[in-house]
Amino acid sequence: MSVLRLNRTMKALGALLGATLAIAAAHAQEAPYPSRPITLMVPFAAGGGTDILARLVATGMSARLGQPIVVDNRPGGNTGIAASAVARAKPDGYTLLLGNSSTYVVNTLLNVKTSYTPDELAVLGMVANFPMVYVVANNSPIKSVDDLVAAAKKSPGQLAYASPGAGSPHHLGMESLKHRAGLEMVHVPYKGVSPAFPDILAGRVAVMFTDYAAATGLVKDGKLRPLAVGSSEPSSFLPGVPTMQSLGYKGFQFTGWQGMAVPAGTPPAVVNKLVAALRDTLADPETRKRLNDTGLEANFMDPIAFTQHLAREREQLGALIKSNKITVE
Repeated sequence: MSVLRLNRTMKALGALLGATLAIAAAHAQEAPYPSRPITLMVPFAAGGGTDILARLVATGMSARLGQPIVVDNRPGGNTGIAASAVARAKPDGYTLLLGNSSTYVVNTLLNVKTSYTPDELAVLGMVANFPMVYVVANNSPIKSVDDLVAAAKKSPGQLAYASPGAGSPHHLGMESLKHRAGLEMVHVPYKGVSPAFPDILAGRVAVMFTDYAAATGLVKDGKLRPLAVGSSEPSSFLPGVPTMQSLGYKGFQFTGWQGMAVPAGTPPAVVNKLVAALRDTLADPETRKRLNDTGLEANFMDPIAFTQHLAREREQLGALIKSNKITVE
């Protein structure tokens, strides 16, 4: 075979191989979503309430999507580390985020330095609520919200309250009470909720607005006294404990929540498939029961309803933050 003929033959084989690879790549791209494992980024450490929620929901969604969903814990940056990773990920539906009010609303309002903006995320829906409750030590002389308000007014700037940090639902819930009742109190931030409980039990800090999931053991053991819940309706977790609205704080509506998102630009068909899997998971009786056992309430909102919820939170929390001059500490 001549050199010229050999070269032609090699070029023809190369062209054939290239065409074969192109066809294979096209078929791979056309594979129905999802065709490989999905990652769910969680902005908190393993073992906490959000991590438990993530793993329960991931299990349910995985069964419906037919692919594993791997939880990747990325704590730090006021949820910004995980959110930034998702915002920078390829918008193909293989990277999800479980975030809270800090992620989607408060970080922007407080000008927290992050490498993402909420506009770079497309929400799939709300996942769950966690009831928030005002608690004091069981041996505290404060036995009601009225007692708390009276004690704070009697000693302006002396009564201390705990939170896991500026901008958290715990912090903003206390600031809301301060704003409505005209109180002066000292904010004592901790590195988490649990580290604050010893100081509350010892009387060094008077009160905390906390998620019930974190306080449930101490409440059931009679070490913490619940004063009122922040939700508009009574909580099934705390029968007999009044709501703030029933105590005269008209319009008081403060619950913690978690919502899911993907990178902006994710194809609508992929978004719809993920939304359906999330909705069906949260409608499952066994999943709802397991969430309730951990102090969480399944509460699915579709992307439209969730976006409207975020807009309301942005308006309400923005006014609260501005009027109280709240900043990141």
